[in-house]
Formats: sequence, structure tokens, C-alpha cells
Amino acid sequence: MVPKILEGEKVNTVPNVSLGQFIFDSATKFGEKACQIDSHTNTPESFLSVKQRSVRVAMEMQKRGITSQDTLVFCSKVTLDTPIPIIASFFLGAKIANLDPTLSTRQTSHLLSIISPKMIFVSEAALNLIEESLESANLKTAIVVYDNSTKYPTFSEFVKRKANEENFKPVDITNLDETIVMFFSSGTTGLPKAICHSHSSFLHLVYNFYETNGKGCFEVILSFTTFYWLSGMLYLTCTFVEGGHRVICRDVEDEQLFQLIEKYKVTFIFVAPILTYRFTNCPNFNKYDTSSLRSLVISGTPISTIQLDKVRSVFKHTNVILAYGQTEIGYVSMYNTDTDSKFIQNKYISCGKVVKGVTLKVVDVETNEILGPNKKGEIYAKTKSLMKGYYNSDNKNIFEEDGFLRTGDIGYYDEDECLYYVERIKEMFKYLSWHIVPSAIELVLMEHPAIKEVVVFGFPRSEEEGEVPTACVVLKDGPTASGKEIEDFVASRVSDKEKLRGGVYFMNELPRTPSGKLKRKEIRDYIIKELKKN
Repeated sequence: MVPKILEGEKVNTVPNVSLGQFIFDSATKFGEKACQIDSHTNTPESFLSVKQRSVRVAMEMQKRGITSQDTLVFCSKVTLDTPIPIIASFFLGAKIANLDPTLSTRQTSHLLSIISPKMIFVSEAALNLIEESLESANLKTAIVVYDNSTKYPTFSEFVKRKANEENFKPVDITNLDETIVMFFSSGTTGLPKAICHSHSSFLHLVYNFYETNGKGCFEVILSFTTFYWLSGMLYLTCTFVEGGHRVICRDVEDEQLFQLIEKYKVTFIFVAPILTYRFTNCPNFNKYDTSSLRSLVISGTPISTIQLDKVRSVFKHTNVILAYGQTEIGYVSMYNTDTDSKFIQNKYISCGKVVKGVTLKVVDVETNEILGPNKKGEIYAKTKSLMKGYYNSDNKNIFEEDGFLRTGDIGYYDEDECLYYVERIKEMFKYLSWHIVPSAIELVLMEHPAIKEVVVFGFPRSEEEGEVPTACVVLKDGPTASGKEIEDFVASRVSDKEKLRGGVYFMNELPRTPSGKLKRKEIRDYIIKELKKN
């Protein structure tokens, strides 16, 4: 009998030190090994160089009044310079948060107002965004520009050689439960909040993930994302666990990705589902040797079985794995490439088994009963990598009395303890008292040859009916389809209650967060507003 509460294996060793001390010691240990490589210039940087430059920046920060009580923010695409002041902040025990340069002024202003940073490091390209956002938030924050500037101090000034730099030591942090890094929630269903991780929780998060994947997996990581995302910070820190390195790439075309895998013998890649199309749309993928790639992990949003099969056909010798997690927790489930090879092949649509260091249960959303195999309910998770809470927010009722966090996600596990993600609870809606799962209908719609992107939501109909399934689609270039054709296509493939009774609406593109998550509520509100006009 499968237990009703699933337990991941115990994590072997998590360093009982501050995040800054951990990185400082690891950089010393790995010395002249490559820590990061800029693929655009083919420029490598060693662990010792990263440590030295971070020490110099930390000493300059101290000179300008930065202490462990302060918060710093960073906004830039990823370069060799981007992580240096982040690591410097860790050396000082100062809290950090990252912004993505593609965010709007409204979003950025809101995020800055939550955490009120003392200093911001920003790329020249994102400087206008930060200036306007600070003005909107009415904040007086010191700005440092990574590139050239005659108006503000520059990164090059901070990284100059310092007297007695060889004697620098990270600030001693006695309370490892103090917040050290913050991430912003996606804001797909409301205003984003700042998720707080402590020295302890973040290092547990890193080691939960690292030990689940196994030694050697992170030898060469192909890095796409900015440090705004948990994945960016996670993979940066993983290089300090094993002495591997990140290969940084920005704005590359489809075929260039295969060139990078071959050239640098990449062993690990993480992508959101929307980025997998870069791989599957490349007609010349067979020209390149991708045999070094041990794991391709896909996570963040649902992916259709059709697209997953395409990815697997491109990377025939790679473990293509779905993973499930949240920024508040880290990774909750994924397959272990050393022990789960059978399931990776036979149950590849599952998002894997509970990772090391995590406890999980599935709970009935109405009765709170703990459910057994193959019964859908809300996923609860408990782990030492759990966030502390939300910054400057009311954190009451976030955690259950037994220490579990309610994820807000619907899922289930099977008799082999393989987990399956179904849907966000807030994205589900009721039609005639039936729970409708938008992603299930979206996967059907994505099988239509003319559809490029789609979102399904509930459209308010009446008190009796509730909300009816409604679709908003983006068509591919070339093929065409009418709303009626698409409605009929879906009707022949779903249950009666899942038919698109709310109709089909067309857009040129669907608004997404920078990580590729659909802004479902924004789309729904837009359609309702437009219909009211008519």
C-alpha cells in the first residue's frame, strides 16, 4: 500500500554556514577551475577571480555604508559581471532581490516599493526603467550602473583593487534563519509578493536539488535566465557545490543553442515549456553532437504530450524530465537520473518523484482528507527549504499547524509514487457545479494545426450555470481557422461540460510573465471588458 504521506530521501549534508561563507569557501576550494563562461565572447572566469572581484565590490559597498541590515537590488541581463555584486552582498549578509529588465515600469515600481532597497545595480539598457520606477515609488535609492555612466557610480569603480583585500572575511552571521535572498511571486492571480529565503532554507533548497540530480550533472550548465528567477540563483549556487560552471547565453537563435551544447559539452539545461520550441523548431538539430547533455529539465508551466514527445525525439540520448516546484519551496518533485531510469522512459509525463528533503501529501480541497494514489487534490509540501514567509506581509495562515505549506496546486500521485501536476486551484472554475480544468482543454486546442498559443478561462454566464469554458487563441502564420471550426474541433475531443460554450476569441499575442506564464486573469478581464463595449 502506497503511504498517504510521501517522503523524499534525507539529504546527506547541508553546510551549517551562511550563504556568503559557503560561496567564499567553495570559491577558495575550486580555485582556478572555470566558474562561468560568456558564450558570446568565449571568455571564461575562474572561481578565484569571481571571489576576488566579489570581495572588492563588498569592500566598496561597506565603504558606502552597506550592512547586513540593508537590501540591494539588481536589474540586468546575465553577464560575467552580473553575479559579482550579488555574491558581494552575500559576503556582507545583506538581503538581495533581482528584477527582470523586461518588466514594465508599473510592475517594477510595485516590486521596489515592497522592499525599499538601499542600492541598485542596473545595466545601462534598464536604467530608464529603474529611474522611472524609483520616481513612481518615491524612493531615494543609490544607483550603480554596470556599464558606462557619467551620472552614476559604475561597477568598474567598485571592482578596483582594494588595500588589504586578501584579509577580507565574510561577515559572521550567527542566525542562519535571517533572510538573505528574496524572489518575487509571479503575480498571475494578484499583485506579486516578495518571497523570503534564509541562509538555511536556500542552502537546503540547493542541496535538495543537487543531491536528487547526482554528482556530475551540473558540470556544465547552459544558463538562459536572469537572476529574477529562482532557477537563475539556484544554478549559480549549484556551481559552488560541485565546482562546475555556467555557460551564459543571451538572445541566441534556435540553431545556436545546439552549437553551444556541442562546443561546451553542456551537461544540464533547464527550460520553461515555451522555450522548448527553440529546440523543436530547429530543422538542423541532427548536425550537432548533444551526447554530453545528461539532463534537460522542463518546469514552470504545463507542456503538451505532443510537444514533450518532440523534445524527446530531438534529444534521444538525454534524460528529458518534467519537474514540479514553487519559488516558496524549491523543487518538490523530479526524477533521479541514477535511480528512476525506468520511470523516465515509461512515465515521462509525470513530474517525477518527491525530491530529497521534501515531504508531500495530497489533500481533498473540500473535506481536507489526506488522499491516496490516483485521487486529485491540493498538493501540500514540507521541507527545510521552505521560505520564511512574505516580506512586510501578514504571514498568518501561510503554513499549516503541522508545518506543511499549501501550494494552491491540484495534483495526484500514482501507485509508484510518481507525481502529476494538474492545475492551479485559482485557475479552475465551475460550470454547472463541475470543476473545469483549463489546462486540459488547452492541451486539446494545441493539437489543432492552426493554433500557436491558447488560453482557456471561465466566462461568467449565470448563477445557475456558473462560468462557461472560453478560449483565446493566437493562430500560426499561414494556416487559418474560424471560431466555429475550433469550437467543433474541441467538442469532438472533450466531455460535454468542457465544450467552448463561451466561444473563441483571437489575439495577435497573449500577455505573459517573463518566465512564460500566461496572465490568465488579465486576458479574461480584457475579453469581458471588450464584450461589454459591444
